[in-house]
Amino acid sequence: MKVLNIIRHAKSIQNSSIKNDIYRTITKIGKIDADFLNRYLVQYNFKKHKILCSTSLRTKQTLECFKYSLNNESKIVYYQDLYLANFKEIIKTISLESKTSMLTIVGHNPGVSDLLSYLSGNFSLDDMPTSSMAQLEFSKRNKTGLHESSAKINFYIQSKDNSIINLLT
Repeated sequence: MKVLNIIRHAKSIQNSSIKNDIYRTITKIGKIDADFLNRYLVQYNFKKHKILCSTSLRTKQTLECFKYSLNNESKIVYYQDLYLANFKEIIKTISLESKTSMLTIVGHNPGVSDLLSYLSGNFSLDDMPTSSMAQLEFSKRNKTGLHESSAKINFYIQSKDNSIINLLT
């Protein structure tokens, strides 16, 4: 894999009346932020690739907001193992997709934040906020796989209040 896109789901409801966390939905503000990020990402002209998404309702709804920017011909696979997974479980899941040149994952904290820090080797990064995306690029010479400091961050951004925030500054 050459490029890994990591997306944290949009802001979700915090309603304690929902008995099962997996069924929490994104809020109206979460949808607005995710839609705004989708419009921003169109400029990157993503090629058809594979997208791995947690099976939670909030990650599925977030992914639906990115349908066009991530290329609507991309193959989407829903993985139960990505639901609230830690970074080691995420690495195990994405390692199975090592032959693809670009992969996108849509998941949850703290797993996605820890994955970003681990692969980039930048442990001073703030946790990924809702409606954020980081793109990591792996060296062509990297033959040993996904390990600490094996990738560089191309961008790390968040959509909030109808603006794009660069989270690397």
